[in-house]
Amino acid sequence: MSEARTTTTSTVSQDDWNTVLSRLRADGFSPVESIKVTRAVLHVSLGEAKAIVHDSRAWADLRGDFDNLHEAAEATVRQL
Repeated sequence: MSEARTTTTSTVSQDDWNTVLSRLRADGFSPVESIKVTRAVLHVSLGEAKAIVHDSRAWADLRGDFDNLHEAAEATVRQL
């Protein structure tokens, strides 16, 4: 987590939250559902929650897919 997110989530360590995210994923939660849980529990903004999930070890294997999807969506919007 970045320094800004660390101050917001001072009661939960990055390692602890990575464990939570890993458990959520193992239990069948999607990245979107993981973001919703992150927002609700850590009381962070949508952007912060997205970054926390995106940068987590739990979802690291899909990070490239997330980036590609984001780039494709931006390209589509630019064509509108």
